[in-house]
Amino acid sequence: IDVLLVPGGIGTRREVNNPELLDWLKERSQQAELVAAVCTGSALLAKAGVLDGLRATTNKMAFGWATSQSEKVQWQKQARWVEDGKVFSSSGVSTGIDMSLAVIAKLVSEQAAEEAANFAEYTWHRDADCDPFASVVGMSESA
Repeated sequence: IDVLLVPGGIGTRREVNNPELLDWLKERSQQAELVAAVCTGSALLAKAGVLDGLRATTNKMAFGWATSQSEKVQWQKQARWVEDGKVFSSSGVSTGIDMSLAVIAKLVSEQAAEEAANFAEYTWHRDADCDPFASVVGMSESA
């Protein structure tokens, strides 16, 4: 597996209690060259033990719930996305685009990432620490 991408969304709330999926994620994460989670997909990776000892982030509106899936993760409240070794995690859906471009830059080149952003007519936010939504952490648990 080159890249394992774990999406988030409301379904993650059910799937954190799915031992077959969690085992699959743990096994495949070990085989993958790179693992990436968007939004609350990081909650699944956390529950599976994939993020143990690593820095990661998750959706700000579901931060409390997602981070409760594991105390072994170094959860980052202020981050658009986090890269720790071969694991990337993004805060939310739109920051997932920024994270994906960072993944393209790492795997291919900075130029390829810039070309992808231009093709999509997207302004790439390259500063992973620039997170204007960090102040809304815990405001809602609906995501």
